[in-house]
Amino acid sequence: MKPEVNVRPVKNMAVTTETDSMFHLPFKGDIEELNKTDQICVVGIFGKGQCSHRSKTTTINYLLGKDVFPIHFPDDDNEDFSNKQESSCKIEAYYDEKKRVVYLHLISVLDASTLCQVAKHIRKEYLSNADSHKTWKDLEHRHARALLYMFNVCHILMVIHPTSVFDLHYVRLFKALESTRQKVLTSLSDSLKDVSIPKEWQTHGRMCTPRLLFVCQQCPLPTDEREDTESSEHGKTRPRYQKKSPLKRLQHSLEDQIYRIFRKTRILTNQSAQCLFSVPANQTFVHVETDESVTSDPVGMLITQLHNHTFCNREPGVFKPRSYQSMRSETKHLGSGSHTDIHGNRSPSPFNSDDSLQEFLWQHISLVLNGKGFDDSIGRTITTTNFQIPSCQTWFKVSSMLYEFFMTEPLDKRLQSHWSSLKSALDLDMRFSESRCGKVLPLASRTYQDKLPDHYTSVVHLNKMSQAVRVFSQHARGPAYEHFADQLKEECTKFWHNNRRLCEVMSLTGQHCIHPLHILPGSKEETEAKTNKDEKSLPIMPHCSHTKTTSACNCGRKEGQRDDPFDIKGANYDFYQAFELKCCGNLEHYKFPMFQPSEDETTEPKEISGADLNPHQAITKTDSNTSTTDHGRAETQPGPLSIALSLGQSGGSDIFGTHHSPNSSAGGMLDILSVPDIHVSSVASKERSQPRRQPSTTEYLAGMLHANSPPGLLPRFPSWSLVCLGTADTYKATIGLDQPGFFHGSNHLLQWDIPIPGEAKSEQNWPGLPSESVGGGRRGGKKMDKRSQKDGGDSHVRAYIGNEYECARGGRFICSGPDKMVKITSGGIKETANRLVTMDMPLYFPCACRSVKSHRAQLTRIFVVTPESAVQIRLNPRVQPGPANTTPIFNTGVGDDGILLPTNGFWVLRLPYVYVGDNGPILPPADASISYPAKLLKGLFTIKTVGSTVPKK
Repeated sequence: MKPEVNVRPVKNMAVTTETDSMFHLPFKGDIEELNKTDQICVVGIFGKGQCSHRSKTTTINYLLGKDVFPIHFPDDDNEDFSNKQESSCKIEAYYDEKKRVVYLHLISVLDASTLCQVAKHIRKEYLSNADSHKTWKDLEHRHARALLYMFNVCHILMVIHPTSVFDLHYVRLFKALESTRQKVLTSLSDSLKDVSIPKEWQTHGRMCTPRLLFVCQQCPLPTDEREDTESSEHGKTRPRYQKKSPLKRLQHSLEDQIYRIFRKTRILTNQSAQCLFSVPANQTFVHVETDESVTSDPVGMLITQLHNHTFCNREPGVFKPRSYQSMRSETKHLGSGSHTDIHGNRSPSPFNSDDSLQEFLWQHISLVLNGKGFDDSIGRTITTTNFQIPSCQTWFKVSSMLYEFFMTEPLDKRLQSHWSSLKSALDLDMRFSESRCGKVLPLASRTYQDKLPDHYTSVVHLNKMSQAVRVFSQHARGPAYEHFADQLKEECTKFWHNNRRLCEVMSLTGQHCIHPLHILPGSKEETEAKTNKDEKSLPIMPHCSHTKTTSACNCGRKEGQRDDPFDIKGANYDFYQAFELKCCGNLEHYKFPMFQPSEDETTEPKEISGADLNPHQAITKTDSNTSTTDHGRAETQPGPLSIALSLGQSGGSDIFGTHHSPNSSAGGMLDILSVPDIHVSSVASKERSQPRRQPSTTEYLAGMLHANSPPGLLPRFPSWSLVCLGTADTYKATIGLDQPGFFHGSNHLLQWDIPIPGEAKSEQNWPGLPSESVGGGRRGGKKMDKRSQKDGGDSHVRAYIGNEYECARGGRFICSGPDKMVKITSGGIKETANRLVTMDMPLYFPCACRSVKSHRAQLTRIFVVTPESAVQIRLNPRVQPGPANTTPIFNTGVGDDGILLPTNGFWVLRLPYVYVGDNGPILPPADASISYPAKLLKGLFTIKTVGSTVPKK
């Protein structure tokens, strides 16, 4: 039950009250009998209390000049806490008809009296830590909603704080309130459609952007420095350089500090209409109370009076003890010009009346009542400010509707989600605790599962579970501890009851399956179990290690969470196929060789692995791509003898440094870059001399293609991917790769300047260098380019390539060499693609992401931007994921000629996620600091000129 309103409606009066009358919101009287003409100003007051008998109610009553609001002390026992939601948060109201001002006083758990009542309730109910935290956060959430209500129905809000230090708790609170206000603004406007109010009020959901004022109850200055006069009470004149009194300097310092904090946190912006509140630019909005009679502890004052009456030698009848209320009433009648001591003696006040609390507040109220309003926006942009001065009847009608909107539980699910978001934003302790406990829970589960036998008794189970709980309690913190501890016990018990056996299957990344012994879906055992309907059969479920990593799609534009894979198809194919509809489906794909069953065959295809073959049988490697055609842009075809070229600067003059003759220049180039091509050409020549075998249509390869794979067998799915993101103009060299996960400055591809032989000398000089070369330096390179073009020499085209590494946490970066990560500086990228073309690149590289445990990034994608010119780039990836004597070389199966990329394209080659040989997955060491000889072999990039032919042998 909401408290009844203690008002007495009278004709032509909004709320006519007797002395010290007060009512609670929402208003329960007859709104139709309220005054329709008098315009009112609404002032809201909230703040925190002290751990003593001092209360902000004392300051409010001093401001009003009479005891209107009752003072709640921490040791009051007459509070009804049966309904904690209503009792812990309520809004007291008072209407000053003479001054046409409505005062709203918010009482919540931030007041000392309410906080004590909540603590007594928690102690009485014997609530646990989690339940106590939930109770506290529910009350704090209700306080935030009540405060948001006041920000929508008040012109002025005043924060009363016990000390003269700004409380940073308000920053987080105000940011959460502003975010929630923007979310509920649409629903708020809809709820005001039935009320006859101006359209601006209905659109913005409030009369104006309220002003926020601050009142500090405690002044840190000494007594002799609190006066605001030119000389102190000791007769000393203030120095000239101190134009302002210490009190004024303190208030201005607090104003500057508060304003800077609000501006830095974006709570205040240039346009006050978009903010939760505003502060005046040319008026004071911080007041430090210096009158001790206003903020004194009433209990301490009465004790002092009792002490003086008992022990002081006075004549009978001279000194009479009086109540605190009588002493306060005398003080209020005197105003700010005098004060009363504890003996009741009046003395002139040393403080200026212009600095009183009443004058501080009234200068803002007068702007409202005079109709001038607030315009606290700054900046050059001039916007129309919404400011409404409602009548008494209109305000009470709107305030009652908004009270129901903000303070009652809505039926709209969308509005419920907004209030839940506000509660989550305020409950940082629970968010931290859930995050912390969620990270510790797998550690405790692994502690339970460590070194368990296949079958164990309940004693072993309880001992292992207590050990897991002990480990969890050492690291877990916060109110979510009890919930996650119960979850841990449930997991341990479930693990024990699942036939007391663990699945021995390991994932392709080396993680154990955490499930009990089970049957895989789609297997023969599942069919038999369903046929027999045996209740004691093993459960049917897929493998799972509860390990998730972040990976990008084929093109790298989308990221997603992937489960730890237990089969090759799920690791290298299924995960990336899931992104086809979301991202990569509309891109151009290159079709890799894969198994195609024959339509004429009636037998089921047979799976063959390399381990099934006779080890003494001679395996001849054949070109498995002979009969495979590509339906995309890229095609695999025999081409001329190509050579990998990589130049550091345009024209390649920096590589050789000095002038050489044409013959020596070409010879030097062949000496540097022809080594991998000699190997490739020799292998290609050897394979051309061997008979080719057509791909089988009845047998397929179980694993991945590598150098030792059986000839003529192809996998049922490709482990590689090659897609085209668009034309070469899609990549912007100044911006880099616009894809998620890249570290700052490491998303730029490297320049590859490829020399093109002149048309007259294409057959004689290719693949040599230009006949003239100029010394190092960019200026020399430009001169060489002009001179070569003028004399009919070679020109150059620029391509962009890059090797991308990706870690398990989703961190991505480009490497410029086997030991260096790309980092852009103010002068741009200084590295070129020289090392990428001429050197082996490591398959694993230390990741730069910040983590307690170091992570290893894996070579995942190759980016190639092919220019629109007479030069085509050919890709021939070959990966050796381990030591050379124990691991084979994995390839795409398209042959040693590689994949010829069309010109003017932006291509992405995605490498396999895992490499599985005939004996299982090839994994690097678990310790990322240990170097591992896994590499991408050189010879990945070769070039071909359009229109050239291979010389016949």
